[in-house]
Amino acid sequence: MYEEEIQVAVKHFEDILREQIERAKRIREEGDWINYSKLKPIIIGVAGGDGIGPYITEQAQRVLEFLLQNEIQEGKVEFRKIEGLTIENRMKHMQVVSDDVLEEIKNAMFC
Repeated sequence: MYEEEIQVAVKHFEDILREQIERAKRIREEGDWINYSKLKPIIIGVAGGDGIGPYITEQAQRVLEFLLQNEIQEGKVEFRKIEGLTIENRMKHMQVVSDDVLEEIKNAMFC
């Protein structure tokens, strides 16, 4: 009855799986992995943006702080708030991400 539709869906799902398997292989082969066990501290950048973003990220950070409370106390994990990803700041600088905010993001990731 729906055999043709099922076969189309199966083929589509197969294509997605094969694509993701190849993507995972490429990522593994790239190397240059960050050894998080050697990073002291691990910086978690928190960029709320605008709209409901600040409310969502605030709650996400609250959950992470609870889950990582031991690591935070031991100085292994640190949170950094990244401001400036608002529509107003984007319009002000006429950039998707202003240079100063991009620098903050990079510092949170690679310090």
